[in-house]
Amino acid sequence: MKEEIKKFAAEKLEGEVAAGIDHFERIYNIAKSLGLKYDDDILYAASFLHDVCEDEPHWEDAARIAGEFLPTIGFPAEKIPTVQEAILHHISSAKPESNEAILVHDADLIDFLGATGIVRLSIGAWDWMGKGSLKEFLEVFKKFRKNAYEGLVLDESRKRVEEKVKFMDQAINELEKELL
Repeated sequence: MKEEIKKFAAEKLEGEVAAGIDHFERIYNIAKSLGLKYDDDILYAASFLHDVCEDEPHWEDAARIAGEFLPTIGFPAEKIPTVQEAILHHISSAKPESNEAILVHDADLIDFLGATGIVRLSIGAWDWMGKGSLKEFLEVFKKFRKNAYEGLVLDESRKRVEEKVKFMDQAINELEKELL
């Protein structure tokens, strides 16, 4: 089933750099390492399907798509609502409840911090948000740095991102100086 999920996600997001298949692999691997017990079927599906969207709000569209796709590959029906909950609650403002939702939520926020975050947000500021100047990019970096860190649920996640946050703060400060 994992291969079918991965193939579906890769096809849905072919050519996507900032939120494509490598992002999904990072989310899954980060989530597994955060120390909560989890159902691997649910965690894998939510990690690889949380951004497979066509419309906004992307979390609602991705949850809908997951709900339509997973039954076609024989995914256990009783697990689909938890996959959808994890997808719906992966954004920074959400309040995830299940372990899998907490793990995907925190892993996704972690992936917006540090060097990976700067690269993803640089692409996203232009591609997703239509930003066209470095000053606009800077505002995106500041917003996501704040929201990602403040949105983390687990203490383990906060510990993991200390160096990433320092790096991001240095990058933001340097960019502010250079844009004067």
